[in-house]
Amino acid sequence: MLLTSPTQLRDLLSRASLVLWDFDGPVCDLFAHREASSIAVALRDIVGAAAGPSIGIEGVTDPLEVMLRTYDACPDDPLGLVRAVRKHLEEAETEAADTARPTAAAEPLMAQLRGEGKLLAIASNNCEAAIRAYLHRQGIQEYFQDRIVGRPDDPALMKPDPHSLLRLLHGTGTAAGDSVMIGDSPADARAAAAAGVPFIGYHPDRKKLLRLKAAGAAHFAADLSVMQVAAVG
Repeated sequence: MLLTSPTQLRDLLSRASLVLWDFDGPVCDLFAHREASSIAVALRDIVGAAAGPSIGIEGVTDPLEVMLRTYDACPDDPLGLVRAVRKHLEEAETEAADTARPTAAAEPLMAQLRGEGKLLAIASNNCEAAIRAYLHRQGIQEYFQDRIVGRPDDPALMKPDPHSLLRLLHGTGTAAGDSVMIGDSPADARAAAAAGVPFIGYHPDRKKLLRLKAAGAAHFAADLSVMQVAAVG
């Protein structure tokens, strides 16, 4: 059986004083009204106009992957391509935050965990401006306060690097074993493992959960409402 029992989820959540969230997926569907692939096309056009096909991004549909491949091909950024891609991506993400769809049961779970005295934090490869714009729109910025680490300036520090998680652990004075992360990507699972943070893989799609399992995740939920019940105990 792939899904973790409510009892096991209850144990993970009850032991944690800090709950780390990935943003796009567990908190909201950032690109609910604008497909991420269309943003990737715009980024590819920016790169192609300056560097032609040499970067190796033809057909890439993930905007973050376009940015990473551009960075890998131009680490010193002589043409300003990485800066241009980052700027356009940040603007697109922040605009998308205006129409992002909340993930079902995410905000009730946040409210419940906060009511139990737990700290909430976000560790994301999306830009901080988009994260804050969404939280403000939903009226839940106080849940997270300054405990938000978005996309770092150095793309090499993006998840699966544990940089963002370690910053939040250090900033809150929390031991890795006293936290838990809710994430929906293999990069989340690997970052949590590298930081020593217990991890709950969330996704409503079983195939995506299996990808999380292949990345080393051991606990799974297909519905955040199950986690809410688990937290109630």
